Amino acid sequence: MQMQLKVLKLELFYNSAATRMFHHDKHYLSPFPAETAEHFSRRLLAWLCLYELQPALAVQQAKGPDLYLLDQHQHYQLWCQVDAPNDKLLQKATHQSDQVLLMLDTQSLTRFLNNHRYQSNVQVCEIPDDTVAQCLSMLKAGMQWSAWRDEQQLQITDGEQILELNTPLLSTGLH
Repeated sequence: MQMQLKVLKLELFYNSAATRMFHHDKHYLSPFPAETAEHFSRRLLAWLCLYELQPALAVQQAKGPDLYLLDQHQHYQLWCQVDAPNDKLLQKATHQSDQVLLMLDTQSLTRFLNNHRYQSNVQVCEIPDDTVAQCLSMLKAGMQWSAWRDEQQLQITDGEQILELNTPLLSTGLH
């Protein structure tokens, strides 16, 4: 399904028990041209899972990451994809980044794990299809969401629905 909205305004109240952090921010988010709503939802959920690290959302769909963290030398500390990359892009990501995070749907996760060998700087985790569907129902032009992170669990609510998502364990160098 194509995105009908070109820009979404997200007023986010973010709380973290582990880091005792509270943020209240407004973000203007824009899907890629021709990006599906499902892909945008997975990027948004991945961004919220990594929120405390302040990752950048890619502004154009290219041969780079969907989300990333750069150090002061413009080196990728974290390269995050929400779709399984092809072998060439995966090789580029593993060589150019300290850590590669793949946050995949259930079917892509199974296929990826069956077709690729273990690599020390690649972590694969799941964003379930039902969570993406629930996120889709929460997308509006103007959104007010609250997110609560407790250990490795993220709960997101728009005041009507509550969405729960397990967050990835990241290397300590990124914190």
